[in-house]
Amino acid sequence: MKRIAFLVVFLVANPAFAHKPSDAHLKLDVHGDRVDGRLDVAVRDLDAAVGIDDGDGSITWAELQAAEGRIAAYLEQRLTIDGCTLSQGAPALVDLSDGAYWAVPISASCEQTKALTIHYQLLFDIDAQHRGLVHVAGQTLIARDKSPVTAAMGESTSVTAFVREGVWHIWRGIDHILFLLCLLLPAVWRRESAKEVAREVFEIVTAFTLAHSITLVISAVGLITLPSRFVETAIALSVVAAALNNLVRIVDARWAVAFALGLLHGFGFSSVLVDLGLPSHELIGTLLGFNVGVELGQTAIVLAVLPLLFVIRKTLAYRALLFGGSGVVAVIATIWTYQRFMF
Repeated sequence: MKRIAFLVVFLVANPAFAHKPSDAHLKLDVHGDRVDGRLDVAVRDLDAAVGIDDGDGSITWAELQAAEGRIAAYLEQRLTIDGCTLSQGAPALVDLSDGAYWAVPISASCEQTKALTIHYQLLFDIDAQHRGLVHVAGQTLIARDKSPVTAAMGESTSVTAFVREGVWHIWRGIDHILFLLCLLLPAVWRRESAKEVAREVFEIVTAFTLAHSITLVISAVGLITLPSRFVETAIALSVVAAALNNLVRIVDARWAVAFALGLLHGFGFSSVLVDLGLPSHELIGTLLGFNVGVELGQTAIVLAVLPLLFVIRKTLAYRALLFGGSGVVAVIATIWTYQRFMF
């Protein structure tokens, strides 16, 4: 019980699990020995880094202006390009799918621009899930830690990078993982045959994959776009629904639950790609790579969890996990729903 209580407190208290992981966007264009562009950082992330809010829970333009010097110093210390002298322009606010961003014009004079080695070190010390999306001359690179990234002119966005991004997105998305686990937990309930279990899990995973692939594509290409706040709230509600269905069986066909609620998760997956502004000729490759990564990450979770569930299916531990675990997940996801809707 102590471990369960700790898990509840940890997952609820950690803001990284209340919203989609934080992103920042560095967009650069190269003109001879000049590099010009813009750095967009979420206001909420800058508040965590340098302290902007005066304590009332609302960040105003006046508070941002008062913190402008601290923000500029923070960015200057954590963003450099080898062989280039960077300068910042007058900042402004822009709205992206997940809120307000501090947009700073960037310009630089460089010794050479055939390949740019960029040291992006923002926010990793306060949010391990943060990522820097670096757009340089038609290609997109992803900074996941303080290691430098290098953009060679004339190259295109790496599909392999987005396969990795898909894997990491599913692995670090605790809401997606809990939703999947809630669907998998009852699969071994009162079943003696591994073949029967495998069949049901195949149906569940296939339905979930088909559903989120549909909405991932239509959202990423711009056919339907939904506000991030709505999508993240709906995903939390889907976790509540899946957990409660384990406690009070409303729908026996879990593949139908996986499909219906998986449509919501596809919109959540698309948030990784929507703000990238990828050119149309690169979108198909990155979509395919990202979706393959999501499926690989999802398959790894199934292969790791399912054999264990099958082995313990007749024990008290399994019943505690099925009913007690589902109850805990329902509580956590209900709190996430409130956090995401309100904040």
